[in-house]
Amino acid sequence: MQRLEARTTTMTTSHDNEGAEAVRYAMLRRLAPGIRHGLMGDLQAIQLLAELAARQLGTSDIAKIEDSLTQIIAHTRSNVASCRSIVEWLRPEGGATIALGEGIAQCLKLAGDDWALRGVGASTSLLATEALVDKTALRELFTASLLAVTDTLPGSLEIEVRSAVDGDDVELDVDARSADHRASMPRSEHERKLTWADLQTLARVHGVPCTCRPNGVTLRLRRIPGAARQG
Repeated sequence: MQRLEARTTTMTTSHDNEGAEAVRYAMLRRLAPGIRHGLMGDLQAIQLLAELAARQLGTSDIAKIEDSLTQIIAHTRSNVASCRSIVEWLRPEGGATIALGEGIAQCLKLAGDDWALRGVGASTSLLATEALVDKTALRELFTASLLAVTDTLPGSLEIEVRSAVDGDDVELDVDARSADHRASMPRSEHERKLTWADLQTLARVHGVPCTCRPNGVTLRLRRIPGAARQG
């Protein structure tokens, strides 16, 4: 296989900005099932628990009623957090930061909603998990990296995510290799596939160095030392 390696520059054009908007739209369409799954899971749990609590009101078992209400509150908080996250995806807050480890976990959960069915697995080996980085840049670029990897490479995959500190930057590596995972759901042939070029367009808009390889990508995200965490 011919080796492909491309690194973004920090210079952007109006064409890049327009291209980035198209990539973001494609990403949201791809992520919509996972977002819906997360929201509906909490809402259905709230509905069932509320119905259970309503039935329990006719009994004298206060402990069970309190337990149902406690679970309703927990699921409601989770659903509020999910709704807030969706709004942030649709309208990012400029300057917001997030701990690297937390952001990686969020993206893996969202992008990997159907991986178990598609024969895709993932593992992480992370350093500097508490380092603060730009929230929007991490979400868009890391999620786009995951989508591009699974769209570009055929068959079942094992994805490895690594992070390390390199001076004032955090280096984030995504690599994939063929794996013997069972897939029960074929990949859709109709959805818009994300490419390395899409990822590089987003990286230029964010001013993030990005090196693409045939089986993965390296991102260099600027650490934000001493910043108060937002969002």
